Amino acid sequence: MSESDRSLQPNASSKETEQERTQQMVRQSSEQLRLLVDSVKDYAIFILDQQGHIATWSLGAENIKGYKADEVIGKHFSIFYPEEDLKWDKPGYELKVAAEVGRFEDEGWRIRKDGTRFWANVVITALRDKDGVLRGFGKVTRDLTERKQGEEILRESEERFRLLVEGVSDYAIFMLDTEGHVQSWNTGAEVIKGYKPDEIIGKHFSIFYPDDDVQRDKPGFELKTAAEVGRFEDEGWRIRKDGTRFWANVVITAIRDKDGVLRGFGKVTRDLTERKKAEELRLQLAREQVARSDAESASRAKDEFLATVSHELRTPLNAILGWGRLLRTSKLNEESFTRGLETIERNAKLQVQLIDDLLDVSRIISGKLRLTVMPVELSSIIEAAVDSIRPAADAKRIRLQVLLDSYAGLISGDPDRLQQVVWNLLSNAVKFTGKEGRVQIRLERIDSHVEITISDSGRGISPEFLPYVFDRFRQADSSISRMHGGLGLGLAIVRNLVELHGGSVQAQSPGEGLGATFTVQLPIIIAHGSGRFLADADEVNGSGLGHQVGFEPSPSLKGVNILVVDDEADARDLLTVILEGCQAQVTTVTSPAEAYKTLEWLRPDVIISDIGMPGEDGYSFIRNVRLKEARERHGWKPAIALTAHARVEDRLRALSAGYQAHVAKPVEPAELVAVIVSLVRPLS
Repeated sequence: MSESDRSLQPNASSKETEQERTQQMVRQSSEQLRLLVDSVKDYAIFILDQQGHIATWSLGAENIKGYKADEVIGKHFSIFYPEEDLKWDKPGYELKVAAEVGRFEDEGWRIRKDGTRFWANVVITALRDKDGVLRGFGKVTRDLTERKQGEEILRESEERFRLLVEGVSDYAIFMLDTEGHVQSWNTGAEVIKGYKPDEIIGKHFSIFYPDDDVQRDKPGFELKTAAEVGRFEDEGWRIRKDGTRFWANVVITAIRDKDGVLRGFGKVTRDLTERKKAEELRLQLAREQVARSDAESASRAKDEFLATVSHELRTPLNAILGWGRLLRTSKLNEESFTRGLETIERNAKLQVQLIDDLLDVSRIISGKLRLTVMPVELSSIIEAAVDSIRPAADAKRIRLQVLLDSYAGLISGDPDRLQQVVWNLLSNAVKFTGKEGRVQIRLERIDSHVEITISDSGRGISPEFLPYVFDRFRQADSSISRMHGGLGLGLAIVRNLVELHGGSVQAQSPGEGLGATFTVQLPIIIAHGSGRFLADADEVNGSGLGHQVGFEPSPSLKGVNILVVDDEADARDLLTVILEGCQAQVTTVTSPAEAYKTLEWLRPDVIISDIGMPGEDGYSFIRNVRLKEARERHGWKPAIALTAHARVEDRLRALSAGYQAHVAKPVEPAELVAVIVSLVRPLS
């Protein structure tokens, strides 16, 4: 053997060894791949030749399709296809597409060995060698029957729901996009609202709302709320196609996808017009029943009141007439003669008081009760009332306790009427307190008002009667066997007099036999003492308004700039005459809108405004003024509500809105001027 032969021999042996090793690895890889394919039981994985005959078969294929390998290898794969697919050669079409583009994927029905159908996902891949020659096809099939059944169930459910929604005629059920445009429309919506689908789809749902709701963007508010919290529900008036209104219950639900993105809204509307009418009818009947009951109660109360009036007038008349006859016809000794005169005088005074009470109630009811207003020191008024009631208290050995704050301050009021208030409350306290009892009267200042408190240890007030204690024609005991006389008008007069002074009165009692407490609150004069607006004698005499405003002397308003807001020309003229007569500078406007413009250049010392005005009322006006002052950090301008709304709740509403005082129409000139003086701060 030559040297060259020996050098080649090891290389040849090495090549053979390498080839054997490669073949061994290929065999091992093929076996591993076969094992891997066989281990996958959820996929049918097998190979077809170029014509579609089955060349290999996996355990997954056997599991899914039901054939064993020796039953199916060599057969055409079309045996897995339903008759309807074979008629148009779907298997051939799938192989053709896979051969042309390299891959085919589809879902459809396939047939198992036992003839049952299953829904399959099929992927066919063309197998080519390194030279691009087609050698066959790889086929992978998955059984998706359960998913298909779930989808079918969902589709059927959705279809049933759609049919249900379409068939419901009592509910308007429709969809909106995220902006509120109608996307779907059911039969109920057409029945309730009157629109056909082609008339409404694409339009904004605000078309169903009354104009006032649209102007304040109620539809937008409803969608915003539904989007933020998921759901909005409301009841209110809606509009049909023909323009008629119906009372609707509305539910709007936000619709979001799985990622939480808003996709639109579902809206359900029910027509509850008949229910609304029935409710309104019930309320009307209930109101009528209450009105009848109140009328019957008022009638009974008036009958009882008239009987009481007759009794209370006849009782002193009996004493007067009886003693009068005795004095004329009998010869009485001096002691009896004097006693007779005293009895006649006492009963005559009692009758005068009864008549005065009746007249006061009549004036209050008719609105003719007038006050002579001036600055008042309450302590002197209380002392005078206590002095007048002390003899009656001493007769019953009742201990009177008087606690007066000498620095309580002045109030603006009628001294005679205020004394009447205090006397009535003290008289009641003494009347209903037994012998050796206690009556206390206290005067003190609390914040911006003064408080008069009269408490006693007497008979008290039952919880049932307490709410009616200030009512006219009401008495806790109106029977003929009652222990105390009188018409029962005193407390009604007290309440009305206190309210005319801009104050309030309350009654409290733990119950019968446990005493009672009456509390009167009256607003103090904000500015008093020496100052520019407390006129000296020369100014008073020179004002020239003494007879016009109704009291002497009249304060001067010289230098006070006043803005008057009232839509009535006569009212503006009257105020101008009154205020200019007191030397004030008066600017008048006809509406809040005009007042806003005026306040841009005018800085009044006082604003006087009506409440009931067209367009914008006085409550809204003063709130807007206060907001502007707060934003611009200006000092507050004192403001007076001058209005025909004269109830207690009207006064409280005016003060809550931002006014410092409430004066009822028709205005008493003296009262108005006094209120202005009390509001304007003294200038240095």
